[in-house]
Amino acid sequence: MDKRYSKVFKPGTFPDITYVSRKSGTMQYSYEERLQQSLSIDGFLTYIVGPSKIGKTVLCERVIGIDRIVAMSGNDFVRESDFWNRVAKKIGISTEAEISETNADFSSNEQRSTMVKKNYPANKEKILQYFKESNKVLVLDDFHYAPAEVQYDIACQLKEVIRLGFKAVIISLPYRSDDAIRLNPDLTGRLSVIEIEPWKEKELQAIARKGFHELGISLQEDILARMAVESIHSPQVMQAICLNIGLLPGESSVIDGKIIEESCRFTCANLPYADVVRVLKAGPPTRGQKRLKYQLADGSRRDIYSLILKMLADNPPLVEMELQELMARIQYNVPECRITTQKIREALRNWQKILEESGALYRVFEWKDDIIHILDNLFLFFIRWSGI
Repeated sequence: MDKRYSKVFKPGTFPDITYVSRKSGTMQYSYEERLQQSLSIDGFLTYIVGPSKIGKTVLCERVIGIDRIVAMSGNDFVRESDFWNRVAKKIGISTEAEISETNADFSSNEQRSTMVKKNYPANKEKILQYFKESNKVLVLDDFHYAPAEVQYDIACQLKEVIRLGFKAVIISLPYRSDDAIRLNPDLTGRLSVIEIEPWKEKELQAIARKGFHELGISLQEDILARMAVESIHSPQVMQAICLNIGLLPGESSVIDGKIIEESCRFTCANLPYADVVRVLKAGPPTRGQKRLKYQLADGSRRDIYSLILKMLADNPPLVEMELQELMARIQYNVPECRITTQKIREALRNWQKILEESGALYRVFEWKDDIIHILDNLFLFFIRWSGI
């Protein structure tokens, strides 16, 4: 174990040494420049959208500064819909004003008075004042986890205050419901959208180059390319793979393909997706009937749910997979394939329903318009290296 790696590669915190700035698509402007511009325009709500584990939050930390951010999540509003009350709790401000009233009762013999205390909701002015005086910015991450009706309410609440100088950034995933923000007529002309593209392999390689240069280690180009592929467009996954090379039990003087594979297995060892995989493998209740199993070319036998999971984990890793590609993988791996597209669609619909009913933390993919959208790159990484 080489403890130096922990100071260089940081998958869970701000990567000060290995931070890589990227250009925005074909534009000449970086994402940092675009976010800075958006925050400098009064009356605009900033909306950052992009795949999971792609660096949206790190971008905000880089531009805004960790000390200026009031960080919240869509999960914060799953059970509590009162937006300003939840924000107030986050920053430690009471939203209730206590008012005392004295009632006097008179009789021929004595006078009595009773003190009655009542709580009234205070207005949001002191919350806005706090943000303005403290130069804070509300960063609402994972917006898609909030219920649809709550999303719409939050959008309306923010629309009213951004024109007063309140600064807010909303972060969400693509392919989730954008109606509350992007299609909200009240936000027309008041919305600044920054779409974060998946990382290219050369950009991911830059993370490893910076970090290993800091460690005084030179890597071969084919090793850098392999690490980039296994990172599945995610800088967080690349940081984790690089970090765990140094944290592997024992020591190795050579970083080769075997070390990369071992680091990937070590990286996924503690990832919290085992329960999700069990749910997906189990599928819906069978009511006592055994599912049909299919013989794969590798000698294993799998039912339809285990088979689809195996195909999602196959090479190359894809965060978007069309039904046609999934069928091609099945036909290649199942020599005598008699599985119809209708059966695949039915299985994916069952999965979608199970995940929606299981809670926000289980929503690792979305099945929409005959395309599987992987919403969590770490989930795809897990099923590739956990030996499902």
